[in-house]
Amino acid sequence: MENKSEDNDIQFLIENGFEKKKCIKCGALFWTKDKYRNTCGEAPCDPYSFLNNPPTKRKYTLEEMREEFLSFFESRNHKRIKRYPIVARWREDVFLVNASIYDFQPHVTSGKVPPPGNPLVISQPCIRTVDLDNVGKTGRHLSVFEMGGAKSFNFPNQFVYWKDDAVRLAIEFLNHLGVETKDITFKDKPWYGGGNAGSAVEVMVAGLEVATLVFMDMIQDPDGPYEFEGVKYKKMENKIVDTGYGIERFTWLSQGTTTIYDAIYPDLTKMLMEEVGLSKPEFLVKFMELSILEDGSEKKFLESLSKEDREVMEKLSAIYMLVDHTRAITFLVYDGLVPSNSKAGYVLRMLIRRALMAMDKVGIKEKLWDLIEIQKERFKDILDLSMERSAREIIELEEERFRDLLLKGDQLILKYAKKGVLTQEAINTLFQSNGLPIEYTIERARQLGIKLPDKVEKAKGFVNVREPAQKKEKPKIVNKYNPTKKSYYEDERKLEFKGNVLGAEGNYLILDETYFYPEGGGQPSDHGYIVLNGNKYEVRDVQLVDDVVVHILDKEIQANKGDIILGHIDEERRIRLMQHHSGTHILLSSIRYVLGNHVWQAGAQKDPYLSRLDITHYKDINAEEIKQIERRANEVIQMNLRLRKEFVERNQAEQKYGFILYQGGIPEGKQLRLVEIPGVDVEGCGGTHVERTGDVGLIKIIKIEKIQDGIYRFHFKAGRSAVEHYQEIMEKISKIENLMGEDPEKTFIELNSELDSLKKSISKGIEVYEAQGIKFYKLHERIADEFSRGIKDPLAVIVSAEKVRVVSNSNINAGEIMRALEKEGIAKGGGSQSYAQGKILKENFDLKQIADVINDNR
Repeated sequence: MENKSEDNDIQFLIENGFEKKKCIKCGALFWTKDKYRNTCGEAPCDPYSFLNNPPTKRKYTLEEMREEFLSFFESRNHKRIKRYPIVARWREDVFLVNASIYDFQPHVTSGKVPPPGNPLVISQPCIRTVDLDNVGKTGRHLSVFEMGGAKSFNFPNQFVYWKDDAVRLAIEFLNHLGVETKDITFKDKPWYGGGNAGSAVEVMVAGLEVATLVFMDMIQDPDGPYEFEGVKYKKMENKIVDTGYGIERFTWLSQGTTTIYDAIYPDLTKMLMEEVGLSKPEFLVKFMELSILEDGSEKKFLESLSKEDREVMEKLSAIYMLVDHTRAITFLVYDGLVPSNSKAGYVLRMLIRRALMAMDKVGIKEKLWDLIEIQKERFKDILDLSMERSAREIIELEEERFRDLLLKGDQLILKYAKKGVLTQEAINTLFQSNGLPIEYTIERARQLGIKLPDKVEKAKGFVNVREPAQKKEKPKIVNKYNPTKKSYYEDERKLEFKGNVLGAEGNYLILDETYFYPEGGGQPSDHGYIVLNGNKYEVRDVQLVDDVVVHILDKEIQANKGDIILGHIDEERRIRLMQHHSGTHILLSSIRYVLGNHVWQAGAQKDPYLSRLDITHYKDINAEEIKQIERRANEVIQMNLRLRKEFVERNQAEQKYGFILYQGGIPEGKQLRLVEIPGVDVEGCGGTHVERTGDVGLIKIIKIEKIQDGIYRFHFKAGRSAVEHYQEIMEKISKIENLMGEDPEKTFIELNSELDSLKKSISKGIEVYEAQGIKFYKLHERIADEFSRGIKDPLAVIVSAEKVRVVSNSNINAGEIMRALEKEGIAKGGGSQSYAQGKILKENFDLKQIADVINDNR
């Protein structure tokens, strides 16, 4: 099976005079009202007929088109939803948003969570990296774009609208803009992404694809009857209309400018072109006509131009890339992304470096931040301006780092070039390990006269898929059980309880309710014991399996359904874990308070004695910042604020607090358990927590380490563990005081000063001579033995007030040298091949005389 889907006949099109045809050029099926049309309406089968001839009734800016789209669907009973961040904080499977449906996968599309509106409309900024190399070069590719999404979610018990209405609304919107129905074609094309699939039609006007209407009714399944690109799918109960309208494409369509960049970024493009004295060449229209053919014609055209005209096109391409990349950078950095060498941060770093190279290529004098500031001012109504302080520092620091890297660029290229040749492997290493962009390496290598491969392949780019988190293997239970009542949420201080047995399987025990907390969210499970029929069973672990809490005991248990057990939770462990979990929330909020809102939790592990918290950050954390973070955390503790813990409908929580809720992970389900420290922190969290911040007692940061680029790990102790840490420190200080007096600091300074003086006097007291290849050292008697042990010279003589020492690191016998010195009456002693020593017999002796004796006896 391959690319099989349901027949995509759409009744609305049939009833309204559309005919289904097959394109004579590409073979695709398409719908049209034009009986003379025999092509699908998409370039290259059809030319861009809208250039300098827009089919809309007026021209729109990007902002105007966004509002026109949202208002239109809002007037058709769609609820307007605020855009989501480009960084997909609510998802565990991808890093960045590639399409507007990403906002609602998988929790809404699966039916587990109701949509925030039904139907709804949103204009969602998206990032796609697959076409980065084409940005600025083709006149139509973008790295960032807004996908206008009009969605309806049809569930078994709720029907909103399906194919016919989706197509009708698309036609009505185009008619609203002034596009005539006869000029619209719908091209059949199956769609798949994010674990879902379905039939779809692409909407074409004047050669340009402006929208895609997806009818999502399949879910990925290895045994499914439908197949797309080797992946199988099956039908699902839910039917979802996922329409994606290209806001930039519609803007371009309405303006009819030569390139999409001139329509979206007219002011910034004009400013940069004027700065470098560049104007758009007349042959740009011809280039665009050829580029949509996608057959290499535009490359041949460029090669036919004069050197001066090719340089103009190269500079224009760099400016187009720059205006687009700076917008993408602005959205990413204001959504809190931190540059790094991996994951989503890699995309941000790559865009920044490509933008900097473009600036250098055309001679832009401004700093990169100046251009980001222009983009920020333009899009500030849909940006999180609380990120501005961090955003500026991130951009300026990244620019400084890249400039420093380029200063070393030639040296790195020459290092990896073997015999004047730079291999593909070396080019990839320079990019992946050293951060040198491939375009830069190629250009500099040519200038340095280094030979390159005939065809340089791109290094492996960014893959927008998160690696699944490694999860502890869950216990396998045989029987089916009702969900366990999680009573630990009702009273986290209750440590003894009675429960009814639902089942026992070996050393697994299942109860109707429990106060034992199962492992989850980076928090280990409770321990304790259970008593049944006078027998005591240690609870070694507790796990949640499909909403059933499984108590793992130290031995097999004999129990019948309905038996009553008595549960005892280890109080010490529970309190320590509660203090560390609440302490994690306090510490994270304090880190964000000091370092900035860009900080995001990148991992955490609570422990009864020492916990860790991983965070995203763009530079090393200094001692003063650590002090401020710790001070702020303990100030929150001293406020003794009462924690609010409640279950809230997921959409309400997101609308009120945003995606900061998912700092600690992505809980499932319609309801979120919110843990809020009023005015300080709020997170969706299923862990156990103290009642008041004062119950945490104390937070002490033990150590901070950089575990990878852009990720820092805080090791900390909270509550009783923090107190014990201070007690250990005080015990050590007490021992030091016993050794060094009541003021150990003063004693240490004095001793250190004396040691420095001794080192200086020793270094001044060493005299070094060399005669006939032999090193002579004259020094103080107290350090002569120690000094002799560190000698690395082939042959050395160490002279002090009382002794002569001979050290040999060669084939010369030190013992024989000492016997020769004894014959001459200089010293008396003995030794081995490598070392000898003797007492000095003469008060005054000539070093040359010793050298002569040694040379005579070699």
